[in-house]
Amino acid sequence: MLADGPTMRARYTPLAEFEARYVRFGEPAGVGPIAVSELQVFGPFPDVWPPALTVLAKEEPKPAPRPWYAFTRRDANRAKLVLALAGALLLAWGAYLKRRGTPERSRRLRDALLIALGVIGFTGYFNWGGFHFNHRIHNYEFFHYYVGAKYFPELGYTGIYEAASLAEAEQGFRRRVELRRIRDLRKNEIVPAAYVLGEEDRIRKGFSRPFSPERWDAFKQDIAYFRNRCGISTWERALQDHGYNPSPAWNLAGSLLANLAPASDSLVENVLGWIDPLLLAAAFALVWWAFGWRALCVALLFFGTNDPAAYFWTGGAYLRQDWFFWAIAGIALMKKGRYALGGAGIAVSTLLRVFPGGFAVAIVLRILWVLLRERRLDPAAVRIVAGAAIATAILIPASSVVAGSAKAWPEFVRNTAKHANSPLTNYMGLRTLLSFRWESRQKVTYDPGDVDPFRHFREARHKAFGGPLGKPLFFVLTAGYLGLLLWGLRREREWWVWAAFGFGVIPFAAELTCYYYSFLTAAALLWTKRETIGIWLLVLASFGHVITAFTYYYDMRYLGHTIAVLAFVVWAAWTYGRARDPNSAPPAAESAPEPAAP
Repeated sequence: MLADGPTMRARYTPLAEFEARYVRFGEPAGVGPIAVSELQVFGPFPDVWPPALTVLAKEEPKPAPRPWYAFTRRDANRAKLVLALAGALLLAWGAYLKRRGTPERSRRLRDALLIALGVIGFTGYFNWGGFHFNHRIHNYEFFHYYVGAKYFPELGYTGIYEAASLAEAEQGFRRRVELRRIRDLRKNEIVPAAYVLGEEDRIRKGFSRPFSPERWDAFKQDIAYFRNRCGISTWERALQDHGYNPSPAWNLAGSLLANLAPASDSLVENVLGWIDPLLLAAAFALVWWAFGWRALCVALLFFGTNDPAAYFWTGGAYLRQDWFFWAIAGIALMKKGRYALGGAGIAVSTLLRVFPGGFAVAIVLRILWVLLRERRLDPAAVRIVAGAAIATAILIPASSVVAGSAKAWPEFVRNTAKHANSPLTNYMGLRTLLSFRWESRQKVTYDPGDVDPFRHFREARHKAFGGPLGKPLFFVLTAGYLGLLLWGLRREREWWVWAAFGFGVIPFAAELTCYYYSFLTAAALLWTKRETIGIWLLVLASFGHVITAFTYYYDMRYLGHTIAVLAFVVWAAWTYGRARDPNSAPPAAESAPEPAAP
């Protein structure tokens, strides 16, 4: 080998005689980034070494024309901050005029502004055509959900990264697998990936019923597709994530759709990539149908400007908004008196993602409240429970069949418990707040030299929450909020209101990644009952962008969002209990007495 210096150098390797038509430049085995400026291959060894190299004149690349949406994520966040604040001020203007007894004043102007803010705000979720600021599809997320669903019978919840690495090794990238680190999903630890090369039989075992070479080849083809779409850097990070985690209920539709065809641009971009936008459109169409166009505009504006659930996280992914559709559909159907269908909608959403069970918790509170006070079951409650029970009775066995085993649900429970004990920097919720300690924040505990850089961060969070005050305080505060909610809704008789107030149960009872906080959109529907809730919800959205602008590390950012959300949900329950619905008639006890019969 010829070396001309410590950096860029000429290298040659003489090989034994053989015949070849193509030469593949393989994986590097070095200590840092390696670049190749020119590659030459010779048959007989040249008489003069090194051979002359042709040096081309350097041409400056021409800048690509800037599209109309060419702004940065920071610019988009600033625009959303202004939009949400403008919406809050507009709603406050309307509430002020209503209190003064002139609700129709400037009605046309206010309605036009509300429509404009709703439309512009909602399209802000898609960053006004900028999406991820370079492409629409979220390849990182798409890989997990498409491959995980399509090959769930073979991979389960723990095999996706091992099988993907083995597939790469068989496609000529063995050295890349030897050098990389992946997350071992059985242990939930980041480890050197080389171990998969010695466990081919175990990894392929999932594809044996008996072993299907065609199925394994199809898997390798899909892996190659997503690896090429992601690029090496993103692909390496993807294999250190937390795997494929949806419930078997999600897997029911996810698997059937993923098995339609091999992964391709036409399938991903033109078919599967449009499911989520269609689900969002359908959800907001139901809001329009049940609550009217003004409430729709408030909901659209909040959804599009809500920073924790920005497009950055799950936009352009595969079937990530199904739970949102079913939760909003359940509330809307209850508003229109379709109680059985409403209960089914909440049940489906819960089976898809678990945490929407917070909406069901609020409904159960209402059922218990009626039982204790009136010693009866409300007929609407019976229909809600029946609808939920029927949906559950259909989905659980059907999803088990598609998953290939009745063990899918127990495995899902174990997998969920495993990840619940793996704190992430973008988690939000009461547990996130109680687990935080200044001395163990991300800036201090992140160790890039460790095989698992976030290991110390997770250990510190576990230690903090497992302390003498962590868990007891968590249960006390959650129970306290449920008591506050029961007090706040004690006079409320509309079932949809109880369901919608489930938005407050979720951040207290569950610790979720930030992108699921689109569930707060349910609070926008309560604007039709208490205008102040809609106003302060938009203030929350606006203030969220202030938090994001002044925080760099994710754990501090989403701690700030957590505090703001918890304060909002407590305030919403408190203010709902203090004020009577201005749109409702006075209760019978306060109405004028009937004249005495002659």
